[in-house]
Amino acid sequence: MKKILSVLALVISGSVFAGTVTLEGQSVDNDGAAGQRNANITVRENITKSVAGHVQVSTTQTDGTNAVSTRLETGLTATTALFGPVSGYSTVALGTALKSSGNYGYYSVEPGLSAPIGSTGLTAKVGYRLRSAFNDSIADTTRTARVGVSYALTKVDTIGVRYDHVTGDATQKVVALNYARSF
Repeated sequence: MKKILSVLALVISGSVFAGTVTLEGQSVDNDGAAGQRNANITVRENITKSVAGHVQVSTTQTDGTNAVSTRLETGLTATTALFGPVSGYSTVALGTALKSSGNYGYYSVEPGLSAPIGSTGLTAKVGYRLRSAFNDSIADTTRTARVGVSYALTKVDTIGVRYDHVTGDATQKVVALNYARSF
């Protein structure tokens, strides 16, 4: 618990200097298991024009049992223009899952595309994430196909919705709502 509070304090204090802070809530429909609710905060800062770093704290609570698990993650995202308004991105991240059954490290890789939808303030994004525990004996390998859209409320405020279809060691359908503030 001390680790979680320390990282959360670091994330919050670091958000004063952050490029973007994103708050997200998720509703998780688990195939054949109890549903879950997830909340996360992500702090992202540009390192160069095309590379950004992030730190994320994510907490999930299972319906019925109220079991709680937390993930602490840090990663890098590289972005490049591909053609016209379409950009490609690739995120690599390392994290720690903190669960009542034990803690373990994991990695994730996510390539994807994003593009503005005309001059509407809307941006569409599609991606595919692979996440896996470093220890092969831990069943935490998932493949996530995701699609989302965001809307720029102002130059610094964005809201978004995303749908994830997760397969692998877990089969889930996830609906996420998020709000991002740039500084």
